[in-house]
Amino acid sequence: MKDNTVIIKKEGPVAWVTMNRPESLNSLTVGLCAALKAAFADCEDDNDIRVVVLSGEGKAFCAGGDLRTILELSDYEAAREYVHAAGEITAAVMRSRKPFIAMVGGAAAGAGFNIALACDFVCASKRAKFTQAFSSIGLISDCGGNLLLPRLVSPQTAKMLMMLPETLSAEEAQALGLLTALAEEGELREDTAALAVRLAKQPPLALAQTKKLLNGGKELEDILRAEEDIQAALIIGEDCKEGVRAFFEKRRPEFKGRS
Repeated sequence: MKDNTVIIKKEGPVAWVTMNRPESLNSLTVGLCAALKAAFADCEDDNDIRVVVLSGEGKAFCAGGDLRTILELSDYEAAREYVHAAGEITAAVMRSRKPFIAMVGGAAAGAGFNIALACDFVCASKRAKFTQAFSSIGLISDCGGNLLLPRLVSPQTAKMLMMLPETLSAEEAQALGLLTALAEEGELREDTAALAVRLAKQPPLALAQTKKLLNGGKELEDILRAEEDIQAALIIGEDCKEGVRAFFEKRRPEFKGRS
């Protein structure tokens, strides 16, 4: 993590982990995925850390997959490895013994939305926005989204958010039960820190077992593997490439339904 792709700041029992690619809205490259996984492992091994707060530097929490990386992928196995690397972020968060708080001060799109949902608590500012975004570039939800989102909203609402990827305001996300707390923009860090301190004072073994029981294990692994298989095939297909090119060219994509 010498390149500062991820920054870890430890304040007493709380680790603040920040995705630090603001120029790319903290989109997920292979490097960022690896750096996040290493940061989470560091927090997991540190017995002085009781709570982890995940955030993004700049205007976005995380804009999801890196579109330039996705556009360049043409090999199924390479695409599958990329989706696996992103899914491992969700897996690391949900497997951890420690509570995770997503501190969302801007856009949480695609995989970024689902990584936030993987956290045990989501604190957002009124400036935050949430969108599944995947279908707009010919993809399915990944990073565990097919498990996480239907747990929080009805199946019909999950389908609407995934198939018609509208953007939710922070208030709309709160109304759907996706947020733990909604803060004024200038008060987000303070409110998140207060929640982290409260959690740090709770019995760590009990919290770890509660998290383990609620998150389950095999179901998540099965979903992540299924997402990898399907997403890799879609990434190398014509519709995905058309969707990404249309995004960069600022036009509506013309999907042909061709793999």
